[in-house]
Formats: sequence, structure tokens, C-alpha cells
Amino acid sequence: MSSDIPRDIRDLSDLSDLREIRDAVEARKRPPTPDGTNIRVLAPTVNAITNVTALVGRDLEPLRCHIYIRDGLIAAIVPATADTTPLAAAPPPAKDLVERYRPVTIDGEDMIAIPGMVDAHDHLRVLAPGLPIAEGLPLDEFLQVQWATQAHMAPPDYELAVLLGCLQRLKCGVTTVVDHAYTFHEPDLDEACVGAYESSGIRWAYARGIMTRPYLPVCETFEQAADRIRALVANTAVTPDRLFVAPVSIRQATVEEFAQSAALAAELGAGTYSHASETAAERETWLQEADATPIKALDRAGFLTERTVLAHCVILDDDEVELLAARGTHVVHCPSNNMKLAKGVTRVPDLLAAGVNVALGVDMMADVFSEMRAELQMQSLHSGDPAVLSSRDVLQMATWRGAAAAFPDAAAPADSCIPATAGQRVALGELSPGCAADIVLVPARSLLQAPLLDPLHAVVHQTQGPMVRHVLVDGLLVVADGVSTLVDEQELMIEAERACNYWLDQLDLPAGPEGVWFPPPSPDFPDPPLEFPDLPPPR
Repeated sequence: MSSDIPRDIRDLSDLSDLREIRDAVEARKRPPTPDGTNIRVLAPTVNAITNVTALVGRDLEPLRCHIYIRDGLIAAIVPATADTTPLAAAPPPAKDLVERYRPVTIDGEDMIAIPGMVDAHDHLRVLAPGLPIAEGLPLDEFLQVQWATQAHMAPPDYELAVLLGCLQRLKCGVTTVVDHAYTFHEPDLDEACVGAYESSGIRWAYARGIMTRPYLPVCETFEQAADRIRALVANTAVTPDRLFVAPVSIRQATVEEFAQSAALAAELGAGTYSHASETAAERETWLQEADATPIKALDRAGFLTERTVLAHCVILDDDEVELLAARGTHVVHCPSNNMKLAKGVTRVPDLLAAGVNVALGVDMMADVFSEMRAELQMQSLHSGDPAVLSSRDVLQMATWRGAAAAFPDAAAPADSCIPATAGQRVALGELSPGCAADIVLVPARSLLQAPLLDPLHAVVHQTQGPMVRHVLVDGLLVVADGVSTLVDEQELMIEAERACNYWLDQLDLPAGPEGVWFPPPSPDFPDPPLEFPDLPPPR
């Protein structure tokens, strides 16, 4: 590992060192924190998006249309023609709905509507500075740095980190996230994560990680994990349909514990989830401990089902591809993470051709728009064929294929769906009548997209995450004009900077002026107005 990383992070072989660091951190008084992020207003309810160019259905066909929303569902999509007025075909909202929620109509002129995107694999507890200080390290050493910094995090840190991560994803067009959550080194960390999801307005699924090795304090016993997972289902918003029992990988759990996880998931009616076939070293561990390659060993353990999601799957042979297809198991590819940590190239075209559902994950990187482009470029370069995947393929991976991985029961074709009632599922991941109104609006007339000849191409190749204008989840406007309607972003950002300053101080790492590169503004004064120099008139 790099010699400029402090000794306490660089060498974790001596457990007493790590315990001393943890005790020292606990003994230090943390900076005072505000009461928490402020919930400003209820997110507005949207009843229509008019005159918008939408990518409709699973094939994402462009259509100039009006989209009508009722009770969180897409009620109708009506082509916008000279013979129709925007609200002519709109189903009337219930009177009490209007009075309670004051629905708003969004003028979609000069915007493109796409289905809410799905981040099917992420880890949202990176507030401690493990990610930047591990820059350039191979995966196993990278993980040790992550664990060493994360071991100091308490429930308030988890809640802050997860809320920050959810808001970052929402503002870049992600409406659903699957968070692979670990480590659980002290009580109440699960509840902190769930509270943050609920506060953010994002749709979420919880891949509750199980880490029983390699060492204290970042691991728990399987029995502890199982008891905590059962308590989550009994006492919190973690329902079986949004829960995955998720041993982290063979590095962090034993072969027997994968079988126990499969049994626990079956008991609770939940899914299973893990990293698998990620590196050559991990594959070798499976061969040594299970006398089988990862996918075959997981199948023997009863782990592979139609409600199983496996992240990465970089190293697969033909038999394993066929086995994944036969079991209906979902795969999540995270191209930017794979490139950053030099893991290799997942056989995405072969998996799709075999009938395996493949989704995209951000995995601590930038955003899903970046992942779509990375996927196309990685597969083109690897195969020597620039047409091996299309723009439509990767946007499907980011939308309905991601929804099928996160919520398999909610991935039925939209034409079979009806307005949701108790106990019924609603389709996700596409703009079709009957689907959940998870909708993202991006500019259609930006200079960065000009000239816009093909809306699908513009979304995949020319749209950046920060360009997202509006985000709807279940018909609620959770991001308006690029800003959260639920969370005070300025307060959240300042608190995140304060927390990072604290970690940098504890770990003796360099920081910018006053501990952060951009000191927070004074709460007593507004930001100064921007000043522009006098420019000569245009010629």
C-alpha cells in the first residue's frame, strides 16, 4: 500500500491498534451538530406533464405527448397534436386530492421525459474519507482502507452519509437505489440507513450486508446479523419485497453462511444479494473453500433464485452464464468501478443474449448517465465492435432492467397493471399507463445537446447528471429545478463538510483551509451577488 497512508489505516493486522484508534475516536468530543436536516414542505403532487418529448414503453420510443398522473401512477399518455389541448384527455382528480395536495402541472416544452433510473448497486456510507485516500489501490487494499475509516462511524454518521448519497443520486435522475449496506459494527446502524432513505424521497431497496470476517470491530456473527434482519422486518419500513439478505462476498462471509443466508431469505420472503466473480483472487478463494467456481458454489448453496442479484460477475465461463440464465438470477454491472479498480470486463452482451437480466450500478462513482456511456465504451473497446451494445440497450439497463433486479415482483409488463391497491404490485421502470410515475425530466434544448436530432441518443450520449431538471417518484415532485423539495440542501452540504473535517482531523490527513476547501458561508449574510466585468459590445 501507499506509504503516505497513515499507519493506523495502512496496517490492520494488529487488532489492538485498530481498537486503540476506535477508543480514541470515541473519547474525543465530536463537533456539535444541528438537529438534523429540515423537512421544508411536502413534495408537490404532479397531475400532468404537458407538451413533452417522452421515451415511451420498454422500447423507449420518442413521442411528443401529454402524460397524466393519478394516485402515483401514469394514468394516460396522449399524443400531443394540433387537435388536442393538454388537459382535454386528463382523468379528473378527486376533489379531496386537489384540496389536500394542490396538484401542479409541469410544462414539458423543451424537455425530454425518461423513466426514473435505477442504481441497482451502491454503497452509500462513504462520508468518512476512505474513498479519496484509497485512490490508486487495488481492490483488497482499497477495502481495508474503507473498513478502517467506516469502523469509526456511528448512527448519526450513517444517516447523514446515506441521506447525502440519496440526494446526490436523485438530483442526477435516479429514482430507485439498491443500497448494499455494511458494516454493522454497533447497534442502530440499520435504522439510521432506513431513516435517511425515507427522508430523501427516493424509492429504495435494502441489501442488508452480512460481514462475519475478517476481523473486529467491523464484523458481526451470523446469528447477530440474522436477529437484526428479523427485527428490521418486524419493526421498520424494511418489508420483505424491498429486502435482500446480502452476505458481502466470500472475503467477508463463509460458504456455509451463504447457505444460511439463502435459508433466512426464504424464511422472510426476501431476496438474496452479493458480490460475486469480482476478481481472480476472489474466484480462487471460492475454489479453495467450496471446490467450485463462485456461481456454481452459490447454486449449490441454494443462493441463486429469481430474487437474487449478483454484483459485478466479471469472470464467468459459458456454463456459469447458462446457469445464471436458468436460475433467473439478475446481474448488476458497474463499469466505472470495474475500470477504476482494474477488475476486468463483464460479459454483458453474452449475458443479455443468454437471457440474463443485466442492470447498471453506480457503486460509489458519479451517476447513471456516466455509467451508460462507460458501458458502451467498455464493451465496444473490449469486443472491437462499436455496435455490440446500443444506446437503447444501456438505457434499458438503467431503467426497466434495473427495476426488474430491484423489485422483481414489480416488473410485470405495464399493460397488465391496474391502479395499485393494498397488496398489489405496480410496474416500474418505464413510461406506460399503469406504471409508477417515476419520471425524470432533462433539457431538450441545451447547448450541450445541440443540435438534437435523436432524443434517445441525446439522453445517453449528451446529457450529464447535473442537467436533470425535475424528478418525480410516485408522482411526487421530489426534485424541482434541480433542487430537493424535501431536504435543505445547504444545511446538508455544510453538515457533510463538518463531518468530513472531523474525520480528516481524526486520521491526521491533510485538508484545505479551515479543514475543508470551501468554508461554509456565514449564516448571517446571504451569498454576495455575482459580479461580471464590463464586456465590449458584440461585433
